[in-house]
Amino acid sequence: MKSRRDLLATLLLLLATIGVATAFDREKDFKEATKNNTSEDGAAPENTYLYTKPDDTATGGITGRITSPSDPIELILASPAAEPEKVYKGELDPATPGAFTFKGLPAGRYDLIVFFKGAFYEGLTLSRDGNTLNELDLEKINTSLQKSEPYFPEKFMHRLEGLTGRGNQARMIVTYSRAKGSLLTMTTYKGKFEREDHKCTIKLVMLQDVGPGWQITMTRNYNPVWIKPGTPLPKHHFSSALSKIRVAEGTKDIGNLNIQ
Repeated sequence: MKSRRDLLATLLLLLATIGVATAFDREKDFKEATKNNTSEDGAAPENTYLYTKPDDTATGGITGRITSPSDPIELILASPAAEPEKVYKGELDPATPGAFTFKGLPAGRYDLIVFFKGAFYEGLTLSRDGNTLNELDLEKINTSLQKSEPYFPEKFMHRLEGLTGRGNQARMIVTYSRAKGSLLTMTTYKGKFEREDHKCTIKLVMLQDVGPGWQITMTRNYNPVWIKPGTPLPKHHFSSALSKIRVAEGTKDIGNLNIQ
């Protein structure tokens, strides 16, 4: 049987070996992340794979132009209400302010989400069967929301619709905010695994009444970004002009849109 001294020596050797391996892996991760991180302008790295790829076999599309507000569009998205997990990114025309195009959309009805600097407009279909949520539902839903995703200490509900009653569902639009710096994992910022600026994102949150309360069943991230400390969160607006755009074959031209 090994003595206590021998066991201690073996343990120290094992810890030292683990330490070397951890340091080596961390260095490798750092180099790999630095090589793969091509954008440090404020966009979150996950934006590069966040959106649904256009369907090469689909001939549907949407084209149009946002005339009001006249501010430059930063991002425009389209999502089918029946499949909220799918979110398509539109193409912007730099020669025509406000002009956009979606290609490769399967047939269906689509809602649009438009991001400007400091504001976003959405026409998302939250409930196709009306809204019967009561005050108790709202309280329970907010409790579930605030307990979720502790990485984001602040969460702000904008729109919420659904049906009251056990087994029924609801959806809501939420801004998630982390008003402090963050450690990074598999990406870097200016050569570091941390950044001092703040992160916020807009999400569609889906819930179900499971009896004692409402449970979050799924979230869909739309636009995670890094912002400088002190920057106001984007203001939310709903516009019915962005709702239920029917797409079949060919590109549907919805013309000029005033969404204010």
